[in-house]
Amino acid sequence: MIGANAMLKKQSGAVLVVSLIILIMLTVLVLSGTQSTVMQEKMTAAIRDSHISLEIAESGVRDAEKMIETLTGVSGFNAAGTGGKYSENDGPADLFDETIWADNLTSAATTTVSGHVSRYFVEYLGLMSLDEDLGSLNMTGYGETTGGGDIHGFKVVARSIGKDSNTERIIVSYYGKRF
Repeated sequence: MIGANAMLKKQSGAVLVVSLIILIMLTVLVLSGTQSTVMQEKMTAAIRDSHISLEIAESGVRDAEKMIETLTGVSGFNAAGTGGKYSENDGPADLFDETIWADNLTSAATTTVSGHVSRYFVEYLGLMSLDEDLGSLNMTGYGETTGGGDIHGFKVVARSIGKDSNTERIIVSYYGKRF
């Protein structure tokens, strides 16, 4: 028994020091794994929000196209952009300017995505004769391309804000209609 007590006195806490080092290493490992998981959750939420924002903006483009299809003429388009209808060459130049997205200068889409609404405006681009090269607008070959009537061109711009108000999507589209 005397030999066993002598051995205990010589150890002097080496096991305690080793176990504390292992515990510290495990703590650092767990903390770094937690930070990585939190970062991945934030990235996933941002991607999801950007997809939702894109869907909202696309619904605005579709609503604008439906509105154009109901038109019987272009008399409602003016330089002031009343109701989101701008006359030729009068549409806003800076699409990122917050003031152009005011309620009186844009229209709200009737379709909502996750309770959010897109805003859009339409700029009249003028007549595009069938004699012109329409290849750049990719409008030839759709529907009836013979017969009378020029195509009236429209520029549709839709904007949406994501669920967290940090994501913005702006879509610019072109649409043609024969009256």
